[in-house]
Amino acid sequence: MPAAITAPIRRTRQPRAIALACALACAIWPALAQTPDTPPWEPTTPALDDRQQALLEDMLARLPPQRPGVADVYVLGVAGDADEDVFRNEVAYLRQLSARRWDAPGRMLALVNQPDTLPDEAPLPPATYESIARALDGLGQVLDPREDVLFVYLSSHGLDDSSLYLHTGPDQEDYLTPEDLAQLLEEAGIGNAVIVVSACYSGGFVPVLKAANRMVITAARSDRPSFGCGNTDSATWFGRAFLVEALNATDDFAAAFAMARDSVRRREKQEGELPSHPQFVAGKAIAPVLARWRAGLPASAPVPYPFVHAPPARYGARLEMISLQAAFHSKSGRGHEVHPPPEILDNPS
Repeated sequence: MPAAITAPIRRTRQPRAIALACALACAIWPALAQTPDTPPWEPTTPALDDRQQALLEDMLARLPPQRPGVADVYVLGVAGDADEDVFRNEVAYLRQLSARRWDAPGRMLALVNQPDTLPDEAPLPPATYESIARALDGLGQVLDPREDVLFVYLSSHGLDDSSLYLHTGPDQEDYLTPEDLAQLLEEAGIGNAVIVVSACYSGGFVPVLKAANRMVITAARSDRPSFGCGNTDSATWFGRAFLVEALNATDDFAAAFAMARDSVRRREKQEGELPSHPQFVAGKAIAPVLARWRAGLPASAPVPYPFVHAPPARYGARLEMISLQAAFHSKSGRGHEVHPPPEILDNPS
């Protein structure tokens, strides 16, 4: 059982501007957008209240202990936007997938900003900077950083500087930068980690998080959007390709990434979208740890995806607008630098 987790101390951060193209395509009103005349923006997500803190502490206390001599996988799922179901759906599905295919029942924490609780699901803590920090600290006290693996799945909208959008309700907004996550992982003492960021412009997490004992996967290059956000589907394009399709075909995360990358590219060609160029990097030290973990997994069947998209009537006008905005979004690629292809790092810094 982890010790009580104190509130995180947040370092000074610079204001961020949400990318207009991603905001339009995903129908986020750009509350984070900055102009030269606007004052510096500050996070507006509230601190965890007593009930939310107690809920998170209880979830941490219920985590099964690490098993000496066994490579255990612990999971943290983060669904960052309160307005859209796709992010919550993916995190809810990850709980089923990890329990049934990764021998990790009870080893997952979920932080979800969508307020609508799914049937048969208990209330969950929100996904904020504070809750992510507390969750990582608690996980760091439970797992063995040399023997175990932390699988982190972040699903939300992305800002054009690769920050992850955290939206807990009306006028309650924040973001998680790659540097924020790197700092939180280090402070929590997390060792081996597989980090997946499903968001627009998420490729900026790769150079910041790369390390010998990490695998980092992103849905897009740092200068490209990804697709499927908005209330127009039951999963994002990358989330469906990676979580639902590839990880039901293999437990090898590197192989699953390759399958998902190819699947997303085929869909982008069919839909006439600009390639998102999902990114991958793995340090050499993580490969043998994951191989030991896979060797101990029992045989398991694929896990069906339980969510089907059925837009409520109130979204009719909004979906029509999203459709028009997406046409603009698909032609809004920007000429940034070309990133290198996926690589295996010998001595990542």
